[in-house]
Amino acid sequence: MTCCIGIGAFVFVLVVFSNKPTVLNTLNSGNLAALPLNDSDELFLTLDEGVSSLQTTESLTDENSPTATDPFFKVKVKRGDSLSSIFQRVRIPQEDLLAIQRVCPEEWGDQYLDVGQTLKFQKNVDGTLVFFEFVKDRLTSYVFTRIDDSFTAEVKEKKVISKKTFHRVEIAKGQSVISAGMASGIKQELTLWQLPKLLQWDIDFHHDIHPGDSYEILYFENYIEGEYIGDGDIVAITFNSGKTTHQIVRYRPSEDALIKYYTRDGTSTEGQFLRAPLEYTRVSSNFNPRRLHPIHKRIMPHNGIDYAAPTGTPVYATGTGVVTEAGKKRLNGNYVVLKHGATYQTKYLHLHKIDPKIKVGAKVVQGQRLGSVGMTGAATGPHLHYEFLVNGVHKNPKTVDLPRNEKLKGEELIPFQRHADEVFGLMASFASSQKRLQASETAP
Repeated sequence: MTCCIGIGAFVFVLVVFSNKPTVLNTLNSGNLAALPLNDSDELFLTLDEGVSSLQTTESLTDENSPTATDPFFKVKVKRGDSLSSIFQRVRIPQEDLLAIQRVCPEEWGDQYLDVGQTLKFQKNVDGTLVFFEFVKDRLTSYVFTRIDDSFTAEVKEKKVISKKTFHRVEIAKGQSVISAGMASGIKQELTLWQLPKLLQWDIDFHHDIHPGDSYEILYFENYIEGEYIGDGDIVAITFNSGKTTHQIVRYRPSEDALIKYYTRDGTSTEGQFLRAPLEYTRVSSNFNPRRLHPIHKRIMPHNGIDYAAPTGTPVYATGTGVVTEAGKKRLNGNYVVLKHGATYQTKYLHLHKIDPKIKVGAKVVQGQRLGSVGMTGAATGPHLHYEFLVNGVHKNPKTVDLPRNEKLKGEELIPFQRHADEVFGLMASFASSQKRLQASETAP
């Protein structure tokens, strides 16, 4: 018997096992980002290497299972093992293996053995196999139980409980965004590496982070039977950099839309341009229309930013566009110029090398490698000179208002604002509770 339970745009498929061979129905959701976040504080999922399938099953009953006094043993799969060789090694007739294979669920039809996987066996007092379990991973097992001269097959799924988790992190001297987050109790470093990725259009994480900056993060922690197994997706972030506060929240505008991150006013975080084109060591020279040139020793406009970095450091296109210039000049050294529609232009100078695909007329996408850092042309050390132009006028790349790709409007904005209010209200509640707890712990 199969029962379908609808939740939002998704369906949980409940399979009730009988004594007949059964196949577990599955509806793939892609990943955690495909789930609505405001339905519940806890989501029950099954995950496999970052991919989730919306599944539930009844727990395996003990009705046809062997008794606890029956011989029970486990076998770890070794290199070169097959089911046939393992069954032979543990003295189980090949007829039993054939009977098991006849009732194998479709999901296990092409299953091959991985080194380290576990097989569980139980025999009765006369040595007859009465129970066999193939443990695919920590979530999924295939269970075969003898009834007379044949076997029934069942798929056993453990539930993963995803709980919303909150942390407030203050960055101290000598700490990075990552190290401060780990020190605050966030368990998985990979979660913290999402911050510079999600906020890269607004914050230059190589230069704009200072002691005293702070952030609050709401995300999922995943558990199996009470055991922590890793983090899920980030729900929302509030990042305080200097006097500026950035807030982003994960949201899906409609059932057929992709889940993305949006700022508090409903603007997509995915901007048309990255704030910086590389991972750099320091800014060796800022945007300055009246800079004293280090070589010519006279006032000459510095219409870009110089990012100091080791020779060979990759340089990426900050926005999607077309190559209008790519070559070498006496002052520029190896350089590339990109045109981004009718309004914007970016320039990349003093490159060590230009990648072979970067030729005049070539189309490039945001984040595509253009070349690497060098010190060709009029350069006193390895660095990238980067310029950003709007309608032919140079702008400071660090402060220019970068265009966004999408903004929710009209009727789309009302449910988003309701969702954002709920999420950030929850974060405020968590923060208040955390402060009260800390105050009680420090009170005499």
